[in-house]
Amino acid sequence: MRAALYTRVSSDPNDRGRSVAEQEAECRAVCERNGWTVVEVFSDNDRSASRYATKDRPQYRRLIEFVEARSCDVLVTWEASRAQRDLLAYGRLRDLCEAKGVLLSYSGRTYDMRDAEDRFGTGLDALLAERESDQTRKRVLRAVRANAAAGSPHGRMLYGYRREYGPDRRLLRQVPDEDSAPIVREAARRVLSGETPYAVAQDLNRRGVPTPTGGARGWDLTQVKRLCVNPGYAGKRVHQGKVVGDAAWPALLDEGTHHALVARLTDPKRRSQRDSAIRHLLSGVAVCGVCGGRVRVQKNRGSDAYLCVDGFHVSRREDLVDNLVEAVTVARLQRPDVLELLAAGDDEDVAGALDEVREKRARLEGFYDAAAAGNLTAAALSRIEANLLPEIAAAERRAHGAVLSPIVADVAGHDAAERWAGLTMPQKREVITTLMEVRIMPAGRGNRAFRPEDIEITWRTA
Repeated sequence: MRAALYTRVSSDPNDRGRSVAEQEAECRAVCERNGWTVVEVFSDNDRSASRYATKDRPQYRRLIEFVEARSCDVLVTWEASRAQRDLLAYGRLRDLCEAKGVLLSYSGRTYDMRDAEDRFGTGLDALLAERESDQTRKRVLRAVRANAAAGSPHGRMLYGYRREYGPDRRLLRQVPDEDSAPIVREAARRVLSGETPYAVAQDLNRRGVPTPTGGARGWDLTQVKRLCVNPGYAGKRVHQGKVVGDAAWPALLDEGTHHALVARLTDPKRRSQRDSAIRHLLSGVAVCGVCGGRVRVQKNRGSDAYLCVDGFHVSRREDLVDNLVEAVTVARLQRPDVLELLAAGDDEDVAGALDEVREKRARLEGFYDAAAAGNLTAAALSRIEANLLPEIAAAERRAHGAVLSPIVADVAGHDAAERWAGLTMPQKREVITTLMEVRIMPAGRGNRAFRPEDIEITWRTA
């Protein structure tokens, strides 16, 4: 008889189960005892067979096609759960084996799906395998929630850290990595200084710095942005996309820096154009005074001009608008009280918002502890969450919105004109988007002369 072997193992970092090589060896021993000839071996490594699985099993698909073609007489697996832990999947395999006359062999026994008793016995095994899968999933989810509540790491390790394990392979701690932690801090510092994530990524690639995934494609702007906005680097534990408390590992960035990065990269009012070759001061920054759409640079009557690309409502020569906006910006930065204004909009507002976040998260943690001890019902906890979680999110948004780019404070002062001249184009755009909103108004019918009053500037700070 022709035998097809199928082996499978889920992710098993502690090596508690049988490897695919060990399974194959035992299956071959079964075939040898029965005088069967092994004609094909199918193996899926690091693949779950449960109904909750998210990864495909390519070799199992090939196996099904192999059986459908009647290319074997018996299918051999180590145990019932190797083929499936899903009752529906078992039913499809059972019906296929019955239709094709293919026997099923596992755990040292051989079953004929055309026999009612064998169908009943294998069905019970499949039901037990599914139940075991469900129980395993529940244990994993409980462990994940417990780790999240304790601030312990779980899953893929954050770039910038390394993990230390005990003799029993149990995780002891997560600590900053000497090689990659400085890259996280460098990326944060450079983005806060006005560099685009794309420019930082290109520089890391030129220097040959390994990526978080170690892939051959190198760094890109998305990877750098993720580093900058990930709360884990501020020592916060994230579960299901939400911050649930303080992490058990040391922070690489302080909270103020984290919120400044979030404001810099996610607030639409402060977001800079991500083009790799930014050449225009206000393209994508200034807005049309009629429709509010962003303006872009295009040729108009032989000169570069800012044009409303949505409705063509306005058009102004780029150099004249830039000269006006730069002069107004420098004058603003030279004001004697500008540093006090910036500080008032930064430290106090952010500190107050962060204190509110910490206080309300601590209250929520207390309610979680009370629920775990049986002193608070699930319904009561649900009502408390419904009230506190939106308040925490609102306080976090206030913290984000109150943060001004550090580069503004660096440039401000009596010598702002000299410092402004030394900024890169992305840095100048960062200062402008932080301080003001620029609206380009229509000139009016028959009026082609440039008038400074047609460029409206609204300050974002007092």
